[in-house]
Amino acid sequence: MSPFIVIEGIDGSGKGTQARLLKERLEDLGRNVVLTSEPTKGPIGKMIREHLSNPFLDDESLSLLFAADRIEHLEKEIRPIMSPDTFIISDRYVYSSIAYQGQKVDMEWVGEINKYADRPDLAILLDIDPKLGERRMRDRGDELEYFEEDRSFQEDVRKAFLHLSRGQNQPESLKTKWLVIDAALDKSEIQDRIWDVVSNMV
Repeated sequence: MSPFIVIEGIDGSGKGTQARLLKERLEDLGRNVVLTSEPTKGPIGKMIREHLSNPFLDDESLSLLFAADRIEHLEKEIRPIMSPDTFIISDRYVYSSIAYQGQKVDMEWVGEINKYADRPDLAILLDIDPKLGERRMRDRGDELEYFEEDRSFQEDVRKAFLHLSRGQNQPESLKTKWLVIDAALDKSEIQDRIWDVVSNMV
């Protein structure tokens, strides 16, 4: 099976940057790497993105859409390419659903509708103060989605991610190894800490 790595964290934590840096580092060693993300670019993912820009769904429906998009992600993008020679890196995965949607609806239910998702080999949490995450996003000119504008919500999501990293609030089938990194560090230092763990999977 492919080494399957997911990178999680609140908005502005640097997930995309670290995913790209890790991909480049693995490719420098001649490894095949597929970089993917959630929500996907498929039809369900597109609907989710439209909602995030201009909300029109209730929280339960949004949670179900994320779960459906994840199934499509697994069936169409991840499982077909799984092989021992290919690393798969996902910018966000099931733990984002539990952390984010779990603030609006029952967290146990969110875990239940996602319990058949594939367990990753490693989940990396880039932990950051929401104020710093927001500042980073504003500095790079990102448009803040509706839930990104609520700092207290982001703080609750941050706490939820930390609970997940300790094996709490998730189905047994999704419990995996976690690496928690202070995302306020320099991006090269963050990447070095990631590499200290991922290099053992190469």
